[in-house]
Parts: sequence; structure tokens; C-alpha cells
Amino acid sequence: MSEERDPRCVHVAPDLHTADLVAAWLGEKGFKCEVVVPENPAAPPDGIGLTTHDAPGVEIRVIDVDQAEKVREAIAEQREALKVIQEARERRAARTGTVTAVCEECGKSSEWPAVDMGSTQECPHCLRYMDVPDPDDDWGDVDFGTEDGEDGGMPKPEEKP
Repeated sequence: MSEERDPRCVHVAPDLHTADLVAAWLGEKGFKCEVVVPENPAAPPDGIGLTTHDAPGVEIRVIDVDQAEKVREAIAEQREALKVIQEARERRAARTGTVTAVCEECGKSSEWPAVDMGSTQECPHCLRYMDVPDPDDDWGDVDFGTEDGEDGGMPKPEEKP
């Protein structure tokens, strides 16, 4: 689009639903904003979508123009974080073969498809939940709390019949 956008515009979403989600996320971060739907939404001129015609998009505007740059930076950081997550998902989906995982509850090992690495599955032996480890995940800086029974009495999941 060749027209200039309002200086309070921090993001242009492809649809109203996405704009509402972004605006809600920004609100949770303490940035007051509004969703502005275009007056003349674009439609493909030929009616079947064969010609290119950019839709104006749904704008998310901050109420305070002085916060606009800070909000744009927050959106850019979130976009990068989501890109990293998507790349990890794509790597996991492309895995082949199997992986062996040991259940922490019953101590028995099970074979899982490689795509299940990094997920929680139901142990086929004791039916409790177990983690299928992923070598790409780094848990070194995670605080797992104290030994069982000392973490506020978190109950174990009930066994399934």
C-alpha cells in the first residue's frame, strides 16, 4: 500500500481475529491499544483470486504514540521467539526412526517414534505420564523444585484402570 499509516500503528494483521489476539497480548503487556478495521476492505477484482491485490489489513494502534516504538520492539522480539519455536517444530517433525525412553514411575523402557521426542506420553506399562526426552532441549537452567513429597504435596496422577 502506498498510503501512509497512522504513526500509532504498530502492527498490521491479515484479519480481525489475528488483530484481536495481538491486541489482547499487548494489553496483557500493559500497552493500551485499539483495533482499526479498514474502511474499504480490498477484495480480489476478478472474484476468484487470480489477480494480486493487497488487502489493507487490520491495524493495531497504540493509544499513546510515545509507546509505539517500544511496542514495535516487543512485537519483533515475539516474532523472533515464535520463529525459533516453529523451526524446532519443523526439525522434530522431520525426524525418523525411534527413541527409547525410561518411565520414571515404573522404570521400564519403551520405544517411541522419533517425532515424539520432547513430548509427554502415556507409559504403555504403568499408564502414567512419562517424558520422551529430546536431545535438542536444554533443561540445565530449570529449577525442578525439591524431592517428591517436599514440593507442596503435589499428588501423583491417578492410575488408569
